[in-house]
Amino acid sequence: MALLKVFRAQIKAPDMIQTKLQPFWPIIAMTALFLTAVFFRPLLPIDETRYMTVAWEMWLRGDWFGPLTLNFEPYHHKPPLLFWLINDTWSIFGVSRWAGLLPVVFAATGCVYFTQIFAQELFKAEKLEFKTLPFLMTGSVPFLIYSTLVMFDVTLTLFVLLALLALIAFANDRRPVFILGMALAMGLGVLTKGPVAWLYVIFPVLFAPFWLDGHKKWLSWYGGCGLAFILSTIPVLLWLIPVLKASNPDFAFSLIWEQTAGRISGNMENAHTRPVYFYLPLLPVLFLPWAFFPSFWTGLGSVKNSFKTNPALRFLACWIIPVVLGFSFIGGKQPHYLVPLLPGVLIFIAYTMSMKPARIRAVSVAMVALIITGQIAASQTIFKKYDLQPIADYVSQHENKDCAFVRKYQGELTFLGRLHHHMDDRTFENIEEWFHSHPNGIAVIRYHKPTEVNDFNMVMSIPYRGKNIGIFEKP
Repeated sequence: MALLKVFRAQIKAPDMIQTKLQPFWPIIAMTALFLTAVFFRPLLPIDETRYMTVAWEMWLRGDWFGPLTLNFEPYHHKPPLLFWLINDTWSIFGVSRWAGLLPVVFAATGCVYFTQIFAQELFKAEKLEFKTLPFLMTGSVPFLIYSTLVMFDVTLTLFVLLALLALIAFANDRRPVFILGMALAMGLGVLTKGPVAWLYVIFPVLFAPFWLDGHKKWLSWYGGCGLAFILSTIPVLLWLIPVLKASNPDFAFSLIWEQTAGRISGNMENAHTRPVYFYLPLLPVLFLPWAFFPSFWTGLGSVKNSFKTNPALRFLACWIIPVVLGFSFIGGKQPHYLVPLLPGVLIFIAYTMSMKPARIRAVSVAMVALIITGQIAASQTIFKKYDLQPIADYVSQHENKDCAFVRKYQGELTFLGRLHHHMDDRTFENIEEWFHSHPNGIAVIRYHKPTEVNDFNMVMSIPYRGKNIGIFEKP
């Protein structure tokens, strides 16, 4: 109820962001969200802790072009660009959680500004300025969720936007520089999250006859765009070739084949296989909170009437709809795979809504205030069940002891504890055998009921994700 009152107060408040401050609102909002995440939210297992661990192990190796590792074993699930960026900020500011978050925050801020630039270029014929678009984006629920998470999707979104900006420029002017710009942006996107980056760009290229009016030189269009896709492999190969030389054939096979074909088919371990309709109930979330306002729905009629005559709207359709359908038929699915489509959705909302700019700004401020207030409240409640720092601190203080992790270790403790050693991965079935071989060792065990760990001496235990996790020794 308290959060609802904050929201209502913000909606009823006078315009809080003066005209002179409007260009700086994304920076103000992202700074506030960044500080909130650093001071009130732990690194969330298993994704954030895992990716920070991969970056930490890269830092320890001092080798950017060698195979990535997790728990000091080959890690072939992700490309290196985000880990490079994290190591860059660590080189400047020192190793810390806050410095590791900076690349994502910078990318999120860039996404806000480049979404507005992209919208202006896309609707250039209509001379629309989209001044409210930064507020629409910073007030968007998906953006508020992912803009401060150490994950790949926001960074990928930035490169997708840059690639599409180059694509629009190439549609208007066939200069080779735009082919090179598109190639570079896509190459960096692939280095961020893999070949899936191409999927977010390819459909506007293929369906250009549907949205690119008055154009007949299709050979130069498809030839130029095809060349951009080919050239985009060059930045990837500059990393991939040294990695393959330094790794064994199994690593190469997993990196090149399993991470693409395995995720498409859903046959790979941890492929997140889900039904074809998985994204259907998630699509409305992309429109929140703006879909709650009547002006969005009343504006849909005008969009329907102008769709046939407006190439920019058709471009958005050729970009968003095929990607959603493509992901629906791919075996591996995650909600955040839709994040790179968020700029297109918000551009559509900005074009559709007739809400007064002052009210849009107020709603955006309210949404940022809500997410900040919510995280502060969660730091005293639910976030405590996701904070592994006490366990990591204990393991770090006893790093001279052998340590095992029961139930699939995914790097949850290595960065948090700044560990320098491998963590043995064990199950309940073989942990007793491990203790016999390591009588002075400690085991980190995730468990549900106390009876599961009655055979061991408990050193400490904390609630963890609806269960418990603790440090145990041999009895």
